[in-house]
Amino acid sequence: MFWPLVLPLQITISLLLALVALATVLAPIVKWTRGKMFRMSLVFACLALIPSCMGLMALIDSRRFGTFQYASGSEVNDPRVERYLPAKAKNISLKKFPAGHFAKYVISKADLLAYLDALWEKDGQHSAIARDQLQDGEPVAADSIDHAFADLKWPPLKHPIVFHSPVESDWGGATYYFDATTDTVYHRAGYW
Repeated sequence: MFWPLVLPLQITISLLLALVALATVLAPIVKWTRGKMFRMSLVFACLALIPSCMGLMALIDSRRFGTFQYASGSEVNDPRVERYLPAKAKNISLKKFPAGHFAKYVISKADLLAYLDALWEKDGQHSAIARDQLQDGEPVAADSIDHAFADLKWPPLKHPIVFHSPVESDWGGATYYFDATTDTVYHRAGYW
């Protein structure tokens, strides 16, 4: 849940501590004692922590969240996405945000099912909901899923079939909508 804050906080604290140390070392240049400079720069660092962290987070988030395009699943270099994205996926459109992602890609039904079977084989015993209770392979009305993907401006799936990854105890996981007429999958994944 708080993972997007960790990197900006680590960088901000490191930079502010380096500035405090530098100011303390250079204190004699401005004719201050090192103790006074240390206290003053430490107060400044404490006051600057939150605004600096927010600015740095905005800069970092502009590169790690948003919409991305990939030719294949092997190009995606994000472990949060990779655990829900089949490596055999092609022509990937990915919308990433802190608590999850949406993806659109092309994959054969056989490759998708093999990927999902491997996920269930690996993590199914830890799933909060059993696979047979998730209605895997059931057709769903296209208009029932349109609201989930409407903001992405992707063309609606004509005959979607729903599949699921194992469900984590905090309800993280992915839902896959496969359209056999175009071998297209839309999936949404959530994680903490």
